[in-house]
Amino acid sequence: MRWLLLLLILTTTAARAADEAAHARFFSARGIPVTLPSTGLAISFTQHYRGAVPHAAFAFAQGADGRAAWSMVSGHDSPEEAERMAMANCTRQLTRIRGEGLGSPCRILAVDGDLRGASGQPQAGAPSIVPERGGIGPFTRSPFHLHRGPRAAEGAVIWAHGYGGAEEDHRGHALPGLVSPLNEAGFDIFRFDRHPGDDSLFVTLPRLVRALPALREAGYRRIILGGQSRGAWQAILAAAERPELVDTVLAAAPAAHGERPEQRPLALEDFRRVLGGLDERRTRLLVMLFDRDEFDPGPEERGQIVANLAQRRTVPTLALWATGPARGHSGVSDWRFTRDYGGCVMTLVQAPPASAPRGLRREGCGGG
Repeated sequence: MRWLLLLLILTTTAARAADEAAHARFFSARGIPVTLPSTGLAISFTQHYRGAVPHAAFAFAQGADGRAAWSMVSGHDSPEEAERMAMANCTRQLTRIRGEGLGSPCRILAVDGDLRGASGQPQAGAPSIVPERGGIGPFTRSPFHLHRGPRAAEGAVIWAHGYGGAEEDHRGHALPGLVSPLNEAGFDIFRFDRHPGDDSLFVTLPRLVRALPALREAGYRRIILGGQSRGAWQAILAAAERPELVDTVLAAAPAAHGERPEQRPLALEDFRRVLGGLDERRTRLLVMLFDRDEFDPGPEERGQIVANLAQRRTVPTLALWATGPARGHSGVSDWRFTRDYGGCVMTLVQAPPASAPRGLRREGCGGG
């Protein structure tokens, strides 16, 4: 019996190592068939494509001058449709950059979990990724992130998308690139997707809160709640309601008041109120703010609210008010936000309290 148990452990360990190696090879800039891919191309494929859902595709072109065009699509009805959309989007970008007929044409790099060769067919000998299925309660595994399971993982990240009204479905949207470094650090990544017709805050927040204990019961030692827009707002509320279950909140452009200017004073007061409900000694907090965010009543005021909180909270508390090209309500999904602020996210989550960034920050964190 002991030998059987040992054999099972060794087999499981070997399988896990093989999965790690396959993901490392697949999501590597070395797999992009150019000598040195541009920074944007490399980050978009290696970090952002992991957050896609089937059916997904990635197309790109890069010329000898180093300029590149690319497109990632997610959540389409078939691989063929995803491939067509990725190629069409990439070609439009290429035309804007270089002019019609200039430079290398777009080609498909990946469709779902298969790397494609120059012929458009799966590359011989290349690693492939079998999309993850299943989940825990309403939380589904992110299909292309590496899933280790609760015993082997550092913890679980739950990411919730925003809300665009009952007629706009966000369930096929890719997760932002900032969650991929957390996956590299050992966290399993889950999606909290909601049908748009059922996505009223008073419906989905109780579902989120009720599902959190199942993550602990499954064996996850640390839980990170994250989200964008409405998803960020409900992550803060859920962490305040169950502080013993949530270690960190990652809130990108949190919003719940719409675009109406007359709501500005109320929105700021509600923001201050919901943050005040978080456990000051337990739950780390990162709020990501963006210029030209039509749903943000005032990034400067919000940033100062977080900075004031950071002075009295024991655990790391940070507001990132992004500078540069990552702007707007969906700025967290911009590859340039991943490039400039990914180190801040990792340090806020992983660093000892004394060395984690705090207060209000507009620039990156120096790689960590």
